Amino acid sequence: MTTIQRESPTPLYHQLKALLAERITSGEWQAGDMLPTEEQLQEQYEISRTTVRQALKELEIEGHISRQRGRGTFVSRPKISHSAEPHFGLTDALKEQGVLPGWQMLEAGWLPATADVAERLSLERETPVFCLRRLRLASDEAIGYHVAYASPAVATAIDKERLESGGSLDYLRGGDVLEGSSADRVLEAIPASDEVASWLDVEVGMPMFLIRRQVFSRQGQPIELLRAVYRGDRLQYHVRHAPAR
Repeated sequence: MTTIQRESPTPLYHQLKALLAERITSGEWQAGDMLPTEEQLQEQYEISRTTVRQALKELEIEGHISRQRGRGTFVSRPKISHSAEPHFGLTDALKEQGVLPGWQMLEAGWLPATADVAERLSLERETPVFCLRRLRLASDEAIGYHVAYASPAVATAIDKERLESGGSLDYLRGGDVLEGSSADRVLEAIPASDEVASWLDVEVGMPMFLIRRQVFSRQGQPIELLRAVYRGDRLQYHVRHAPAR
């Protein structure tokens, strides 16, 4: 199909979506290319603005395109795939997929713990905790926004030389606090907040991928909290397991 078939029972927006997707998968439109405007698509295919917007919305949800405020709609780059395999972090995943990993430092220092952070780290409220805010970079593109809090119990392990290199926990490898440690992770989908949208250059409300992590010492004491928000159009999480019986 190369044009809209008005006699077809298939909804017009679904036909347009298929036409645009084909232009992407065939290579006619490459990653980073700008799509025609909504007005141009409306005129080209002689359909309503509502139909165009519905088709573009579905293409965006599926990760084929991304919308950038004030710039337009672009063909998305392939998503970075991250797995839950032990000892294989996102840094390794990026390298394996030919992407240069990096960090952009936003904040690093001791702050009074909020009620929530203090409770989750088993501390008194306003106990100083080490706060680390960074952007996760993929070949100089910001794809994730990290906020981590480390307990004062691991203060001697904080290696400030590693704040802008390695994996998300490498800054605590100045000692042996991670030996025998464990971590709980919660993954969920959330809309981009104003703050996250600003840092990651996306629309407010865009689907994002949230990872909440809590690290425990070998003795079972909580030592670090992480809240990492990733662009839903740039990252996917791959989980492999045996079939249910």
